[in-house]
Parts: sequence; C-alpha cells; structure tokens
Amino acid sequence: MAESFMQQLIASLARRTPVLDESIPSRTGSSDTTERSRHPAKPHLLAEDRHDFERTLDEVLAAEPSDRPARLDAEQLRTMALTASQLIAATAASEYTQYVEMRERARNPRGAEAPLTDSASAKQPGDSRTAVLAVLTPVLFGTAAVIFLLVGYVLGMASPKPAVASTLLTTGWSFAAATAASLLIGMIGLLLAALRNRPSYEEWARNEEVAAARDAWRQALRRRGIEPFLREVRNAVNRSLDHDQAP
Repeated sequence: MAESFMQQLIASLARRTPVLDESIPSRTGSSDTTERSRHPAKPHLLAEDRHDFERTLDEVLAAEPSDRPARLDAEQLRTMALTASQLIAATAASEYTQYVEMRERARNPRGAEAPLTDSASAKQPGDSRTAVLAVLTPVLFGTAAVIFLLVGYVLGMASPKPAVASTLLTTGWSFAAATAASLLIGMIGLLLAALRNRPSYEEWARNEEVAAARDAWRQALRRRGIEPFLREVRNAVNRSLDHDQAP
C-alpha cells in the first residue's frame, strides 16, 4: 500500500497536480481491525529525528554529480522529498524502530517505573555540598587572612608598636596557610566527585550502541528510501516531459 501511494505521489509531483489518495479504501468494523492486524502501522518519523532525515537528504543531494543534466534542481527535489518524508522513512521502518527503542532505553535504563532515588541521584546532595565547601572555604579563609594581615601591618607601622600587631600577623599568616590547604583539599574533593560521577562502562557501551543504530537507520534510509525516491522522481518527470513533447 505504501509503495502504491509512493508511485502515485511521484506521478502527481511529476505532473505538478495535487495528490488524490484513492488507492486506500475506507473500511469500518471488523474488516478494518483485521486489515490493521495484518498490516501494522509503520512508525511515524518523530519530530526530533527530522533533522537527521534532512541531513541525510542533503548529503545525498550534495553527493550527486553536478555535471549531469537535470530537469529538476536540488531545491525542487528536496521539497518533494520533504513532502513525502513519512513515506520515505517507512522504507527503513525496522531500523528506525530499533534505533528509537535503543535510544529510549539509554535515556531511561531503569524503565519508566523506576524510582528516582537511585545510586546516581543519591550522590548528588553530597557532591553539591563538596562543591560548595570547595568554593566557600578558601574564600572565607582568604578574606580573614587579608583582614588580619592588613590590620597587623597597619598597627605595626605605629610608634610605639602595639603587642597585638604581632598576634594579628601570626593569625593572618595562619589563615593564609589554611587558604592554601583548603584550595588543595577542595581541588582533590572536586576531582574525586568527578571520578565518582563519570559514566560507567555500560553507559558508554549503550551510547555506542545508540550511535551505531542511528547510523544503521540513516544508511538504510539513504539506500532504500531517499536515493530510490529521487531516482523515481527524475524518471517520472522525464517521462512526463517526453510525453508532453511527443507529437
């Protein structure tokens, strides 16, 4: 049924007339249910995958030789292919279904009913506290060190020199040393948190599988859908124009 509609669409585009889908009869009742069970519906191209469809289409159009005489330019062919995008995508339905399923499993590996408090989410509060402490502790210690050192040196310039000036300088240098130590500890804590939260091997493998499934779908879409469609459109246009020019 999809191939028949594809041929009708190509012929209509070649004649530049509207498509009238008369080859699909309307059925009601049990016969419609039986027909649907025999011919399950093809998965529709999702909106988030239209970019990949258009990208694959543009790659096919760009790969065609520019010196070949054509009665339709690339923009006209692109418009026709986008009009028939759902029919073209149906030619790679099995690869697309596998790609979508693998992508959904990668996005939600524990399933839709999985609780939100898994091991990854349990680490987030502790990691957030570590990041806050790694930033605030050096700032507080550094500010205290600057204040104590500044006041100590100012008092040390007075005559006679107050005894508290030495105490303030000692305290300021102590806070300076604490600032350096807190910076080092904070950097180590952030590094450990990043190592704990890095993707596991299973997640990397799952992402690689999704990428492979995406490439397989695009290759099937190109080989079985876009390239035959463009070829049939050119042939239909050439036959139509040759028929119109015949005496």
